[in-house]
Amino acid sequence: MATELYALSILTSLLIGTLFLLLLYLAIRKIVAKKKREQVNEYKEKYNPYLFEYITEGTISRKLVPRSGVEKKAVEELLAKYAEILEAGEERKNLSDLAVLHLTDYYRGRLKSRKWSSRMNALYYIENFKMGTLLKDLFSMLVQKRTSRDELIHILRILANFQFINLYEYLNRKFSFLSEFECRNILIRLEDGHFDQFTLGFHQARVELQHAVLDVIGVKKDIRYLPFLESIFQSYSGESRLRALKAIASIGYVNNLDDYLPLAYSTRWEERMLTARIIGSMRDEKGIASLIELMHDRTWWVRSQAGQALAKFPGGSAILKGIVDTTTDQFARDMAIEWIHKGV
Repeated sequence: MATELYALSILTSLLIGTLFLLLLYLAIRKIVAKKKREQVNEYKEKYNPYLFEYITEGTISRKLVPRSGVEKKAVEELLAKYAEILEAGEERKNLSDLAVLHLTDYYRGRLKSRKWSSRMNALYYIENFKMGTLLKDLFSMLVQKRTSRDELIHILRILANFQFINLYEYLNRKFSFLSEFECRNILIRLEDGHFDQFTLGFHQARVELQHAVLDVIGVKKDIRYLPFLESIFQSYSGESRLRALKAIASIGYVNNLDDYLPLAYSTRWEERMLTARIIGSMRDEKGIASLIELMHDRTWWVRSQAGQALAKFPGGSAILKGIVDTTTDQFARDMAIEWIHKGV
């Protein structure tokens, strides 16, 4: 019994000692972190006037030379704050130039870190500051086994920001495992001239990439892509056809409304809904009869879109009131009343 009590006391002492050491470690770590934060804030106050002068006027100061990690952290935080409020222009370019001048080696070292969080953090700032000097390092990361999926996607986003010429090959073949959502997040960063390679290679692209291309066009709402969308809508079926129609509806214009009016009787409620949206955008009176028909659709989304479309027409309220007075369909009546009150 005495032996067991002795062993228990030893174990308790070890546990208390371990907890004490852990508490001491956390306390020291907190003190160090607090001191580092104070140093960062001090350098931010010191460097901010010179940094502001460079960004706004392009004037270089010899006093703005961050050497230590703490100093560079201060510059990083200041640049990040300015990046939140600056749009494209000379000031944004000066910000990028300053980041390239003082933080290139800093981020190059962090990209080689064993810690995933350090590498991801560096990628975020490289993208935010538009630092083209590190593109070679990013290409090297693409072939490294330790590069995670999140890092890969972030690198491809950065390459898209710099309009990388071989991005189509990367997304279609080299990294064909990327989802349509991931591809869409990358493609949205391309300018028109570089995005065109994805419309030209659309028929040879994998399905996920095709869907991403159609969705991005819908977001861009660029009418120059309307002939492309209409050709996809006419020649494809299933989800690709629907995505093309959705993009057309987002643009809000078609060359010939007559080509789309038969879709008011489609077996797919999504096509009926998008047809109502297109008619509403075009405000062509030849589509009013189809919209009245769609007000009696069995799907709420279709009825709602048809009501909104009718409300956009001159005299749309009168049309909706006519539906209220004449229809025997309670759902159509309720939807017409709703849009009479909502308007557009």
